[in-house]
Amino acid sequence: MISPFVAILPSAGSGTRFNSDKPKQYCSIGEKMIIEFSLELLAEVDECQAVCIPVSEKDQYHKEIHDHPKFHFIEGGATRAESVKKGFDFLESENLNYDNILIHDPVRPCVTKTELISLLEEFFEIECQAMILAIPVSDTLKLSKNNYIKSTISRKNVWRALTPQLFTKEALKNAYNLNSEDLSSLTDEASLFDDLDEGVMIMQGSSENIKITFKEDLRLAKNILINQKRI
Repeated sequence: MISPFVAILPSAGSGTRFNSDKPKQYCSIGEKMIIEFSLELLAEVDECQAVCIPVSEKDQYHKEIHDHPKFHFIEGGATRAESVKKGFDFLESENLNYDNILIHDPVRPCVTKTELISLLEEFFEIECQAMILAIPVSDTLKLSKNNYIKSTISRKNVWRALTPQLFTKEALKNAYNLNSEDLSSLTDEASLFDDLDEGVMIMQGSSENIKITFKEDLRLAKNILINQKRI
């Protein structure tokens, strides 16, 4: 059984590494913008009460997304983490019935409905405070300095964090309260729990759930989405 939840898709980033005239989440794969794959997925889940999409102040591209009663576009922050926090605050101010918050990178279009539902069901069955999708590291890891290898890092118990990431509202609120000084260095919300008593559980995800960072990632994402019969 899945309990009511809300979602945040931080979309205020400019994607400088992507080298495009528009933010990467608004670039197209097939006939859809990258962000639309995730938005449509969440819109299909009945238990999803709302999706908050923080965007940059000057963003005009989001206006091309089809209206949906679940979608709420707000002004985001200077960093990804600040945008998520603004989304959290916005959703708290709305008259919505939810106890849980899902956070997802809008440039991960290849997460499937099956994977999303499995995460939600596992989270609510175990009744944990926080759970993320992740995959074990398979590459050899090197620590470097000035482009010279200093040491090899053990892969044992090392995971690559993915999204979606799922939290109870109270656990995430408590984590924000205890980490209120500076959020700018955070690259995911699970990091808020690193020094807290509440543990973050891992559910192994799929290697197909790639994050589009560079233009060459578009070809791989397109092939994955074709195989998933989503385009």
